[in-house]
Amino acid sequence: VMSIPFLFSRTAIMLATAGILLGIFMGINQDFRLAHMHAHLNLLGWVSFFIFGGYYALAPQAAVGVLPKVHYALCLLGLLVFMSGLTGIALGNDLALAPLAAVGSLLLLAGFVMFAVIIFRTRIAPRAADA
Repeated sequence: VMSIPFLFSRTAIMLATAGILLGIFMGINQDFRLAHMHAHLNLLGWVSFFIFGGYYALAPQAAVGVLPKVHYALCLLGLLVFMSGLTGIALGNDLALAPLAAVGSLLLLAGFVMFAVIIFRTRIAPRAADA
C-alpha cells in the first residue's frame, strides 16, 4: 500500500504531465479552446496535489486514518469530474457535460474542506529547540 504523501505526489506528477501534454497539443494545433482545462489541471492537479503530499510528508501524523484517504478520493474524483465538464463547455458540442463542472467543483470544495479539517485537527509537537 502506497503512503498518502507518495500517493498525492505521484498523482501530482501524472497530472502535471497530462497538463503539459495538453498544452503542447494545443500549441501544435493552435487550438486553445481547452486553455481553461489546461490551467485548472496544472493548478488543481499538479500544484494542489503536490502541496497536499508535501504537507502529509512534513506532518506524517496527519496522514493517519481514513480522512486523508477520503481527502484524496474527493480531490481526484472532483478533478476528473470537473475536467470532464470543462471539456464539454470548451468544445461546445456536448453541453450535457456542463453540469459536471458544477458537481466536480463541489467535490473539490469538499476535498479542500476535508484538508482544512485535517490541518486543524493535527497536533504537531514542538521540536526540542522550539520548546
